[in-house]
Amino acid sequence: MPDRPAADDGFTLIEMIVVLVVLALVGTIVLSRGPMHSATLDLRAQARTMASDMRRDRADAIAADHDVVFTVDADRRDYGVRDGLRHTLANAVGIDGEVAPIVFHADGSASGGSITLSEGERRLAIRVDWLTGQVAVR
Repeated sequence: MPDRPAADDGFTLIEMIVVLVVLALVGTIVLSRGPMHSATLDLRAQARTMASDMRRDRADAIAADHDVVFTVDADRRDYGVRDGLRHTLANAVGIDGEVAPIVFHADGSASGGSITLSEGERRLAIRVDWLTGQVAVR
């Protein structure tokens, strides 16, 4: 075997410490930013959650064979079945305009209506078809 100088055997302790310090600094910068967050994703998630809750309320109306009234309270920033379980809106999401109560009937139809959620300049509408009771996010 040929003899090699000892300097070629690996990294020095100083080189390892420098690499660890650089990694620690990068990690600190990334973690100080906090979790990656998108207000647009909050808006979409809130619209889908609200639409899902409305679909469940429609199914409850059909199963229980009585009307279920879905309301939105812009002042309290919540929504849900009147005199029932209420859900709070996400912080960045607002409600545009006044929202009339939406009644889901036992036959699957509904009173119809629309709820517009907003985040900054972005808007998403949740529409309820009066004939079929179908809930759609647009």
